[in-house]
Amino acid sequence: MRKLLSMSAVLALVISQTLSGQTHRWPLTENLNDVVGTLHGTNHGVTFGNDAVRGPVAIFEGESAYANLPSFVNGNEAITVTCWWKMDESRAWARIYTFGKGDQSEPKDVMMVIPVSGNNNMYRFTLSDPAGPWVDADFPKEVVDVVAGVWYWSAVVLKPDSIIIYHNDNQILAESGFTRPISTLEDTENAIGKSFWPDLPWKGALSDLRFYNKSLSNSEILALYNASKPVGINKNQIDSETPVIYSALNKINVTLNKPNNDEVVTVYNVTGALLVRKTMQEISKISFNSGIYVVKVQGANINYAAKVLVK
Repeated sequence: MRKLLSMSAVLALVISQTLSGQTHRWPLTENLNDVVGTLHGTNHGVTFGNDAVRGPVAIFEGESAYANLPSFVNGNEAITVTCWWKMDESRAWARIYTFGKGDQSEPKDVMMVIPVSGNNNMYRFTLSDPAGPWVDADFPKEVVDVVAGVWYWSAVVLKPDSIIIYHNDNQILAESGFTRPISTLEDTENAIGKSFWPDLPWKGALSDLRFYNKSLSNSEILALYNASKPVGINKNQIDSETPVIYSALNKINVTLNKPNNDEVVTVYNVTGALLVRKTMQEISKISFNSGIYVVKVQGANINYAAKVLVK
């Protein structure tokens, strides 16, 4: 079911519910560090750069770049995994992530998200089941149509008896009767941007990988999606003269494709009180407390405002 939440409801839910079960988070803004726990990743050629929509992100060049993460799934009866991702090139079987084992061992034990599978290029989620057939959930393009250059959000919720999958704020799968205990997944070779098979590596970017040691509810999932997406940005505005406004690392950033260099950025709190007025370059140097802000960009060729959530 699709549900829209107000920004105040989003903030309340995130603070009171969602964050309580978060045990690991890899922002993927400048390194592979876990900012909630201590399970830092190992880098194999991943670089970091500034994306027009999401700000600082991890970049996978599509040749040999990938990263490994320590075990974090094994031992948990229920889990939720979320992340933002963008593919720069459609590659059959390229993985956002592959958690489990199998890179150097058999049999393979995996859970993975594949934006373009070899099955008619459909979006796929796979989870192995040692006691029975694997789950290979394929989604036709009318359900999930992945386009290069666009950011998407993935959320996978695994319970002892069911699988729930979200694409952005749409629940695309809710399957019960599954008996594979996720707590036994042997995730000793977790990888992001890489497959356990000889498939092409991921070419694109990843941002804000989160892990929860519980199954988030539908309302928590929708709250997390709304709280973590770039506020005020439409994917079709990226190549237009509309400014891109986003938050990253307690900073507010504004970018334009063709700045006139006379633009002024004004930031207000949610009650309308003026907080600061700076140029686009200066505003990115100021730190803000967590909260919702109204950002207005004005110049000879622009007069635009949007809400931004700083976390």
